[in-house]
Order: sequence, then structure tokens, then C-alpha cells
Amino acid sequence: MARILLVDDEQGILNTLTILLKSEGFEPAAALGAEKALQILMEEEFDLMISDIRMAPMNGMELLRIVHETYPNMAVIMLTAYGQVDSAIEADQLGASAYVKKPFRTEELLMAIEKALDYRKLLSDQANNYNG
Repeated sequence: MARILLVDDEQGILNTLTILLKSEGFEPAAALGAEKALQILMEEEFDLMISDIRMAPMNGMELLRIVHETYPNMAVIMLTAYGQVDSAIEADQLGASAYVKKPFRTEELLMAIEKALDYRKLLSDQANNYNG
């Protein structure tokens, strides 16, 4: 099943997401903050990253920018408690697969995960067919 990196600066959110995703058969790993996420990404591969936008000192948009440049094939879902149109547009422009507002409905998040993973697989299959 898919490996998912969870990034937030609130341990409670990470715990909740970890429990939810494990119960759905995913393999989640939690990073408390963007800097920790970058450390983990240097050591492990993931299919998807779910990141909060509002974090400090590095925010989720900065993390998204780095991840999209360094790991272009990894799908990314951005979470925020602040449903601002500007940040949704910026997240989309930086390569995010989806943008989900907190508090999220479980079904909404799971649907975003499935869509992001399906799209990632489609791109991977196309690249393999092109190279093969």
C-alpha cells in the first residue's frame, strides 16, 4: 500500500492522521514540521505527502516548492485551517495534487488521497510506457 508522509506542527493532528491512514491500510510516517519532513525525505521514499500550510519556521508552501522541485513524481496534498483562495491557487501552481480545509471530513481526505495516488500512478505508467 502507499507510503504517506504526514507533515504538521501539531502532534495531535499527526496522531489523528496516522491512526486514520493506518486503519485504511496506508503506511504513514509523521514529521513534526517541515524541516523534519525534509530530513525524512532524504532517507525514505514516499508516494504522497500531506502537509499543513501554516507552520513555522518553514511553512508548507516553502516545503511544497522544495518537494516539487526535488521529488517531482511525489503527489502532495495541502491542508489548512484557513481556507483562503490565494493559498489554494498558490498550492495548485506549485504542484499540489489537492487542497483540503481543516477540519476535514474523513471521506473528503480519503477521496483526495485516492485521486492523488491514481494520478501519480497514471503519470508513472505513462513515463514507463514512453521509456519502454
